Amino acid sequence: MVDNKKKDIYFFYSKLYFMQFTNELEILNSVLEKSSSIVQKGLEKRLSEEETTKVLAIMLFEITNNLKDRLIEVRDYEQIAKVGAFKYAGRADAMFKEGLMPEDVYKELKEIMPEDTRHIGPVYLRVKGLLTHIPTRIFFGRQMAFTFRDYLEQNPLSKPEGFIVCAPNMTGGAWIGDETSRQLQSVLTKHRVWPATPYFREARKPIDVKSPGAKLVDYVEGLIPSPQSTSCIFCFEELRTAAETTSNATKIYRSFGYNDENKVRIAEACVFDYGHPVGVERLRRLSTDRLYLVDGKTFLRVSRELGYITNSQYQTGTDWLNNPWEFTKKVLPDVKRLVGK
Repeated sequence: MVDNKKKDIYFFYSKLYFMQFTNELEILNSVLEKSSSIVQKGLEKRLSEEETTKVLAIMLFEITNNLKDRLIEVRDYEQIAKVGAFKYAGRADAMFKEGLMPEDVYKELKEIMPEDTRHIGPVYLRVKGLLTHIPTRIFFGRQMAFTFRDYLEQNPLSKPEGFIVCAPNMTGGAWIGDETSRQLQSVLTKHRVWPATPYFREARKPIDVKSPGAKLVDYVEGLIPSPQSTSCIFCFEELRTAAETTSNATKIYRSFGYNDENKVRIAEACVFDYGHPVGVERLRRLSTDRLYLVDGKTFLRVSRELGYITNSQYQTGTDWLNNPWEFTKKVLPDVKRLVGK
């Protein structure tokens, strides 16, 4: 039998836990309320990039500031000198081999990160984390569906009778790719939408030469129509920087017949596209269309106008997106000092 003192302690902590949970939910709902009018409008029609950017900025910064879950951070040169820059997933060796990164920058980064050399920058976003929230995911999925509808109306397919396939890259693209596929069922009335969401799972396998025994299932998980039955694949990310995974996925799909010969178009889609010069150039070389809801420079500008970042943070971010290698050269002395090189 539990004595009264222990019962009091139990109920005290139970109440405390419940209050914490309730407060977190209330905070999250208050964040949504800040952009609710735009969100409600966005469930009915396609918004301007400015409006969509405002929603994304409010959600990322307000959740970060109020729930202490870091979904975004922008550092200026002064902050980078104190704590360093952010490291991104895109591999420096691949950029260098493709002629997308200068040799002197590559060698400097290699010296700092000899085992796993990456490129660096001043902006950190976790759009993937934000999209785990169902109402938020529905909003952005709806906007992606409207974007696809308008895109296909302006750029008719050569095989319109085929299926439209949403094929995300794991793991970030899975949430938004699946939600967009659901939304397309009602938004895209002039085309057939494939009722499954196959995903590309092996971004790091060699892709330049397909081995004789290779099968599509080695790279793609899930049900996917044949190239003969497909008219368009929307290759999904939640966030695109250097487009390495997107590039790999597109090459794999094409090598298995999802190509011009079979009248299959591949378009590259994401919620947030930094507009990083490497990513833009890779998609240009693939001759694929670049679809997104929010652009990096627009996001930085709107974030500054809303008071979430300072002028110096804005300037540092735009310097990076305008010329990532000059930015890298500028901050490398501080980064080297911080890592003891």
